[in-house]
Amino acid sequence: MSQLGLIIKNEYLTDIRNKSFWIGTFLVPVLMAAFSLFIGFVLADSETSSKLANPAAPDPGELTGMQAMGMTSGIFLALFLMVYGSQIYGKVKKEKTNRVMEVLATCVTGKTMMLGKVISVGLLGLTQLLIWVAMIVFIMVGVVIIFSPDIPWEILSDPRLYIGLSWSFLFFLGGYLFYGAIYAACGAMTDKDNENQAYMTIITFILLGSFYLGEFTVTHPDNIFVVIASFIPFTAPTIAAVNAVAGSVPLWQSVLALLVLYFFAWGSIIMSGKIYTSSLLLKGKKFTPHDILLFLKSK
Repeated sequence: MSQLGLIIKNEYLTDIRNKSFWIGTFLVPVLMAAFSLFIGFVLADSETSSKLANPAAPDPGELTGMQAMGMTSGIFLALFLMVYGSQIYGKVKKEKTNRVMEVLATCVTGKTMMLGKVISVGLLGLTQLLIWVAMIVFIMVGVVIIFSPDIPWEILSDPRLYIGLSWSFLFFLGGYLFYGAIYAACGAMTDKDNENQAYMTIITFILLGSFYLGEFTVTHPDNIFVVIASFIPFTAPTIAAVNAVAGSVPLWQSVLALLVLYFFAWGSIIMSGKIYTSSLLLKGKKFTPHDILLFLKSK
């Protein structure tokens, strides 16, 4: 097995055997369901919620199914990164104090170590999501058997559904690799909690900004600002995904945006690997921009 494969396997098996993983996997859906029921109960007779639901608001029917799928992809990516990106961040920060990693760094390139961590955390998240999907499917099967609702099964034969899912997956994967490597690089740059919190806050605001720009993209796909932002890796996973899934832009534009995203994703992995390898030997030192430039120039 390759070095990358060994790192991914070790990281994945270590995390999945952790009790907190299984507690979170089964407890989070219960808490989310309880929270949703509570909010629904509280807002049922709320005057404020009634005003927010004023018919004068934009008609939700203007949002097509494919546009909704693109928006869902962007929302899911933001939430996924906020949860699992912090895990990548924490793993890198913790391992900086492990003397074994200094020895490992002489045998494995920083790029390989970073990519292994990003992929292993992604697989961990995917495992958790598959468990949740299995739980949802189990509940839905029970609902169908008991209540026999009228479900439009013909949507499953629509090729646009599978094309949209493919675009969503490709942009989600590229966005995860790009942001995951950035989380890893930030975790490697400092040992101080206040600086760590500042980095996390910046990344969170960028993700939220990307999400809100995606909402603007739904109704303004040809806006020059939207077109430019679709080629910027920080916003492409949401904006370009919305346009690609909805078919609002030419095919070449979506393909080009995807290629640009993966190019920067690979570059961010290489960058974070160099920063991580160099930072192992500089514990406790506050990095300057000059230090980071030296790290990036290193082999």
